[in-house]
Amino acid sequence: MKLKFLIWFLLLAGHTTCLSQNYEYKEWKKKRMQYIPRYPIELGFHVGTVQFLGDLGGTEAIAQSFITDTDVASIRPSIGFFARYNMGGHFSFRLEMTYLILSGDDKLTGKDFSATQHSDKDGWFRYYRNLHFQAHVFELTNSCQVIPYNFKLTGSRYTNAKQNILSPYGVLGIGFLVSNPQANYNGTWVDLQPLRTEGQGLVDGRPDPYNLVQFIIPVGFGLQWEHNHEWLLSLEVNHRFTFTDYLDDVSTDYVDPAIFRNSFDAEKATLATGLARRSTENDPTNIYGYITEPNQQRGDPKDNDAYYTITLRLAFYLKKSRHFALVKDY
Repeated sequence: MKLKFLIWFLLLAGHTTCLSQNYEYKEWKKKRMQYIPRYPIELGFHVGTVQFLGDLGGTEAIAQSFITDTDVASIRPSIGFFARYNMGGHFSFRLEMTYLILSGDDKLTGKDFSATQHSDKDGWFRYYRNLHFQAHVFELTNSCQVIPYNFKLTGSRYTNAKQNILSPYGVLGIGFLVSNPQANYNGTWVDLQPLRTEGQGLVDGRPDPYNLVQFIIPVGFGLQWEHNHEWLLSLEVNHRFTFTDYLDDVSTDYVDPAIFRNSFDAEKATLATGLARRSTENDPTNIYGYITEPNQQRGDPKDNDAYYTITLRLAFYLKKSRHFALVKDY
């Protein structure tokens, strides 16, 4: 009797153990089905283009801080480096440093315009204004990258076949930029902020000169391709919202040149006067000079400046970082 009981007990225990192992194996398999980067830290670089969206340049329509105001002739290069930490297969943090050039030129707002021949098109007024700028910009941003779904193209984590993952993603972050707008005057690039071209701090009611350091909010989307836990290639469009309308040194109204003469030495006053109002360079007889007289609109303070980049990004996993992973696939 005791022998039969012992045999039945051993058989039952063995059967229970098998069921338990099978259950755990299925659960383990189920958990491992979702994609998880094997190494949490990536280092990479990006190259691409940047388009300024502000008061200067743009298309023949009314200026607006959106992609529809893209002016191909004002597109400039951008380059940068980044480090990314993956908290799993769907969420990561990205620290990034970027150098780019912003540019805008009223001469590019439309074709066949003439400063001495009036046009009813909105772009003509910007063309007549005849202002331009260029700025070398350095950015530092910290962004969150969210991947809603990872598409497995080839391979499997359970075989030696190379694995390729395609992942659409969104980006949201915060950061700051350092910029210094300049304009070409008689063959020399001149810093615009010290000239207070709109009377900043010189006229009652006008704010102090704008700060060359500004906060930004990058918002974008992209498509990422990962190859076999080794490297990642992605294409990204990223729009920067800013909190200033002075990236291009243009925002409000024209001021009386006497203000510059009363506030600066002769040389600086001449520069400020020449760079604040440049319509006379194309309209020397002032046929439409009333458009750019003091107190007339020079810019649009209702909308802040913006810009967007289109970048190609290449990153490599830092394989020694494996032990820093919060979510592991092993």
